[in-house]
Amino acid sequence: MSFASTFRRNYIFEGEFRNMSIVVDGIIGAGKTTVARMISEHLDIPMFEELKNDDTEDSLEHRMLNRFYADQDRWSAIIQVMFLNERFRDLKEIESSGQEAILDRSIYGDEIFAKTINKRGSMADDELRIYQELLHNMLQHINPPKLLIYLDVTVDTAIDRIKMRSRGTEADMIPRDYMVDLRDTYEDWYSQFDLCPKIRIDLNECGVCEEGKLLPHVREQILNVVNQAVESSEKQAG
Repeated sequence: MSFASTFRRNYIFEGEFRNMSIVVDGIIGAGKTTVARMISEHLDIPMFEELKNDDTEDSLEHRMLNRFYADQDRWSAIIQVMFLNERFRDLKEIESSGQEAILDRSIYGDEIFAKTINKRGSMADDELRIYQELLHNMLQHINPPKLLIYLDVTVDTAIDRIKMRSRGTEADMIPRDYMVDLRDTYEDWYSQFDLCPKIRIDLNECGVCEEGKLLPHVREQILNVVNQAVESSEKQAG
């Protein structure tokens, strides 16, 4: 299985340059927002969240997610286009500003969801083709990120964390087999993505305390890598 975002030729200037984005990625419930907020505060840089109105259960994102989990065949294509458009908008804003920023999911891993849903038979091949053509058009206008942080968790750990947070009826509606397929596709994508420095962080029980906060050694590991990436970027710019 191949992914458009892993090929340098698909980007503007054939991926020769990188933008100022730090991407935190991983399956649903991995802890992306927790890690991204920690880095955002540490570096004092803006954070672009996956769900723009996470505290509002009646937001468009929540309504669409609830519809999707209730009937994936009906809503898979349109929700993929919705999130793809939002992630492209985030990258355009970051690149136009020329300033560092962090994202708790991005356009680079967006195709993971589309391919997983298509493989499960909930998105028609023609719908996937339309989505991929749109993705290709968008990638031609952006650069690869500066750093990728991949949060590795088991499906059971992710499901437990989903149950602990409040996002509509998310916890009751996400099938476990969907999470298994999603994690498998994530692993394929991460192994292929080599357009920037990347780090894999084990964020299972050994990385998080009972309150859901990052353990000190994990926090230090993540911040050390981020600091090194920032310093390297500044040297190259100088």
